[in-house]
Amino acid sequence: MLQILLIEDELIIAKDLQVSLQKNQFARLDAARNYETAMALFLKNDYDLVISDINLKTDMDGIAIIEKFSEVKVIPVVYLTAYSDADIVERAKKTMPFAYILKPFNLNQLKLTINLALLNFKKHQDNLEPSDENAALIKTLTKREKEILVVLASGKLSKEIAATLNISVLTVEKHKQNIRKKLNLVTIGELINFALTSRLYVLSD
Repeated sequence: MLQILLIEDELIIAKDLQVSLQKNQFARLDAARNYETAMALFLKNDYDLVISDINLKTDMDGIAIIEKFSEVKVIPVVYLTAYSDADIVERAKKTMPFAYILKPFNLNQLKLTINLALLNFKKHQDNLEPSDENAALIKTLTKREKEILVVLASGKLSKEIAATLNISVLTVEKHKQNIRKKLNLVTIGELINFALTSRLYVLSD
């Protein structure tokens, strides 16, 4: 199960995310409302990812908190924001977020974004360069097939992929079969390696 630190000052949103993401054991969330609590949790626990609202009603906003975190350890970050202001986006980019998502968002969108952030972080850690050949093959996949490939690359089984994307296991298996056929790959290891050496940054048709 993923270990996630959530930085969010709206209690209702924080509680809703905790309950929603802990369903089907997708992730365990610790929540913090300000820098002091967030840093204490960050130093105490080994998190896989941080989700942070940018606009906090505290002395430090989410970007400033992540800047402090990066002085200790770099881990993937997903920013939440209700604004798409260019200055805010530029500030956020300097902290190297691996994904960000605009409010309001749905749960499946957030889960997929988390998996995409983890995938992109692993690419960055392993210094993996995208393959031009794989980039061409990616275009043959549908949006849903790309989504399944992203979640698959995080090590999820078909049942977990189905829960993440809110589809049936049978649908997952059918799409996996189509993916294997289109990419001419057989094993899960081959599919994961393909995902890690492909440009799966934007999920679109």
